[in-house]
Order: sequence, then structure tokens, then C-alpha cells
Amino acid sequence: MREAEKIAAFAPGSDAPRLGKDYNRVARDILDRVIATGELTRREARDAAWCLWETKPELASSRPVVTSLIKATETSGRKQPFRALASSYIASYAPDRAGIAEISAVLMRLAINMGQPWVSLQNELNLFHVLEGPQNLARNAIERGISPTEVLSAYGLGALNVQSGFAKFCITRALEQIRDGKQLRHDVRLEFVTTFALREGRELLFEEHAPLVADALLLPFGSETPDESVTDRFLAVLLRLFGDPRSQPTKWARMREAAAIVRRWLTKQSLRQFLEVVDKTADDRMWKYRRPFWSAVYERGLISDAWVVFAPVGVRVARRTFGNEISFATFAGGTVQNDHAVLLLRIGRGVVAEWSHSGKCVIWNDADALGAPQLHAPTYHAAALRSPYHADSSLSDPVFAVTHGGSEKYTWQQKVAAKLHQMTSVRIAQHEYLVN
Repeated sequence: MREAEKIAAFAPGSDAPRLGKDYNRVARDILDRVIATGELTRREARDAAWCLWETKPELASSRPVVTSLIKATETSGRKQPFRALASSYIASYAPDRAGIAEISAVLMRLAINMGQPWVSLQNELNLFHVLEGPQNLARNAIERGISPTEVLSAYGLGALNVQSGFAKFCITRALEQIRDGKQLRHDVRLEFVTTFALREGRELLFEEHAPLVADALLLPFGSETPDESVTDRFLAVLLRLFGDPRSQPTKWARMREAAAIVRRWLTKQSLRQFLEVVDKTADDRMWKYRRPFWSAVYERGLISDAWVVFAPVGVRVARRTFGNEISFATFAGGTVQNDHAVLLLRIGRGVVAEWSHSGKCVIWNDADALGAPQLHAPTYHAAALRSPYHADSSLSDPVFAVTHGGSEKYTWQQKVAAKLHQMTSVRIAQHEYLVN
């Protein structure tokens, strides 16, 4: 991409850089001119504005050029040099760039005499202040519920590319304000972040905003686990952007606090996936007892992680019920029916495999032991999730397995509750999983 195309991110009217013009050559000529004479004409000042930060050489690194450009812009008596300078400033803005403070100062001085929309932008937003401008624009965008570029368009400033330097920094400030401001309703925050920081709600405008996007969406929740309808909406966006932190942890390495929240929500969602999908594919007589039992285990805080394995019928129902962004595993070999499923749970040091239909509940004492299934694999062989024993094992055996017999009398529930008590020292009382 030629430098003229890069610096045309914001270019209103006839003051735009001309595509096809060699601005690297222009920058060299202007540098030579200033070295020779110390002066710039009005036309040279307009061209110099577009060579401050995106050309080789960057004229902003030359103090004599910046001084000459400011002088020519202030004394020209015309609006074109100011508009070119303002446009270049917005297109290439970054608060630590060479010469940015000096250019900011001259734009602040001149804006009030340059007509609309510059007068209003400077008076109402202090737009050209090198630090307050982006902060004020971000705050105004949040208050109005539109993106920073839409705010500027509403003032009458068109043609601002959403990927201009100024837009990028304003989005940064908006995300920081959203992250730190607990006054926004969660649904409003989700809408704002997708409006400010995503392209068509599906991908980041700026990859480096990934940690801020995740933090702005999640940190205001703190330790709260909101209603499932809320977590499902947030998870759909987050998983589309960054993947599942359980199976793709490297994508979340820059946002550990946010990842911990997502993991907590996904644990509950995996439990729901299993229970709700199997509710629709298995005999209700079985599931009206299993749902309250495992829900009670979750509510007591014993489940630290969860993962689901589906056969083809479950895959279709899960996608239809929870959307295409959810994560789960599938069977790859072994004897299973088309509607079988397994819920894998980390409880204490152990791991549980709760089979659907007439399958067993299998518990390994040590999740790191040889043969114990590991969570978050993409596929599993069915045999790896079954007990090597054919009969119920005693509580002291390395692998515990129990059929789901005697549900109405809470027979299997009491056995599993006793095993979980042995593993965690937490006793789940029968009244916690009674079926009404």
C-alpha cells in the first residue's frame, strides 16, 4: 500500500492527499526546502501535513519542519492548511508520536476560527487536546450509545475511517471507561463493546484491543454469575472472538482474569448442555432425578470444570439449543448409540464420567492417574470413559462405578454423594436433590 493510501484514512474534500502522488518524495523535498530556506508556502504546508507520520522520512521528527509547518498554517489566513493538518492528525494520531503535542497545540488555537464542525468539536469536546480529546470523545460516545466515528459524523465530520489512529485511541479509552464503569447495564455494555470495537459484531477492529474487549465485557461482573440468558449472549461473542479458554488457553493468555470468569460460566453451561440436551433425547423418567442431583453438586461449589461428549443426535440438539459457538467433544470410536452423551466433571482431585441413558456414573479418584480421562479433548473413545469393572466398586477402589438403579429411593444418589464426600469432605444431603 502506498503512503498516500495509508494517510487517507481521514480526508474530507479537496484537502485529501492525492492517490498516486509520491509523498515519500514530497517529504524529502520539503525537508530539503526547510533546510535551505526555513520557510514553507501554503501549498507546501498542506502537503507537509500529510507527511508528518506516515512517510519516509517522517517530517514530525524534524523540529525545523514542524516549526515551519506551524508557522505557515497559522499565517496562511486560509482554511485548507488547517483542515489538512487536522485531518492528518486524526488519521495518524497516537499520543506518543513525535511532534504530536506541538501539532495538538496549534490545532487547539486555530480550531475556533475555522468554522464548523471544528468550532463545536473543539468547544464541546476539546477534540484537539492531545489527551483530553480522545477521552472526551469516548465518554460522549458511551453516553450516546454510538461509536466514536459516529459521534464525529453527527457533528458533520465525515469520511473518518474506523481504523484511523484517532478512532483507535478513542476506542481504547471507551473500552477502559466501560471496563471501569459499573453503572452500565450488562446488555447495554455488550451492545456498546460490539458497536465500538468489532467489525459487524464478528471480529476485532484492532487485534491489540483483545484484552480490553474481554475485560470490558467481563470484569464488571466480578464474582457475580448472571442469569443464563445473559451469560449465553456474552459467551457467544467471546467464544467467537477468542475461542474456548479450556481448549484454546493461549488465546486467553493476555486476559487471565477474564478467562477465569469465562471458565466459571462455561462450567455451568456445560452442565446445562448435558442436562438439557439429554432431557430432549433420553427417557424423562431417568432425567428428572439426575438433574436435581448434579445441580445440587454444582450449587455446593464442588464442580471446578465440566466438559461434554456428544454422539451425533446430541451434537445437533446442542447446536440448535445453544448456538454454533459452544464447545464440546464427540465420540471417535467405541460402542455408543446415536443419542448417547457423557458429562465429564472435575471434582476435587478426581474426575467423574456421568453417562446418559442407562450408562453408569464412573469416578476416578485421581484425575492425573493413568487411564483417567482428561477434560477438553476434542474426541474420546467410548471405552476410555467407561469403568474397567463390571460391577459396582467399593469406595476404596481407584475407580468407582455405579448404575443409576433405585432413583425413586435415591439409592444411586446416596452412593455417589458418599463417594463425593470421601473425595471432597463435603456432604450433599438428600434434601438438596429431592424431586418434587
